[in-house]
Amino acid sequence: MELYLIRHAQSQNNVKPEEQRVEDPPLTELGREQANCLAQWIPTLKLTKLIVSPFLRTLQTAEPIWKSTNLMPYVQTDLHELGGCYCGHTPENITGRPGMNRAEIERQFPAFRISREIDGEGWWRSKPYETRELARQRSKTLLKRTRDEYAQTDQSVAYVMHGDIKLLLLEQFHPDPLDTPCNVSVSKILMTPQECRLQDYNRVQHLPPPLIARL
Repeated sequence: MELYLIRHAQSQNNVKPEEQRVEDPPLTELGREQANCLAQWIPTLKLTKLIVSPFLRTLQTAEPIWKSTNLMPYVQTDLHELGGCYCGHTPENITGRPGMNRAEIERQFPAFRISREIDGEGWWRSKPYETRELARQRSKTLLKRTRDEYAQTDQSVAYVMHGDIKLLLLEQFHPDPLDTPCNVSVSKILMTPQECRLQDYNRVQHLPPPLIARL
């Protein structure tokens, strides 16, 4: 199978100082342009499944993909960014936040299919900050679940996700260090029951140069 890891488009937090960032920011205008360019190009991948993190920035990135491919996005919590949903920017003031709940996602993205585990309490449920080691363990579980579910198929699956968890997922089988992926960059993994191989990393050819950004 082919697995495509897509980082979300530029969010408002990407262009703000850390102390001004909020728990679940929307895309910037540039981010919306990035997402639209991605959506125009992505039908060439002939995707069969589209899975998206429950953060607003990933949902907004997936929306134009849905419109260009007619693939119904499936909202899945284990694609979320390292840390979970939280406010605060220093260890002593970080506080877990609920994240969008089922009704809020349905109201803004009525065509999306939502995991059963997302209910009225919010997808993160105000849990404590997720450490890097916990996120690394989650990435291992995510990789195993992906292999178990898809490795023996000929599907082309896209995960719309985040930079840090994307790197932690790739770390499980790709030993060389990788740069932070650009917004709406696409990385391609070839997966079989026996191996995972990174074939293409941080592809941004679908963007005009003024729209290429890591932050």
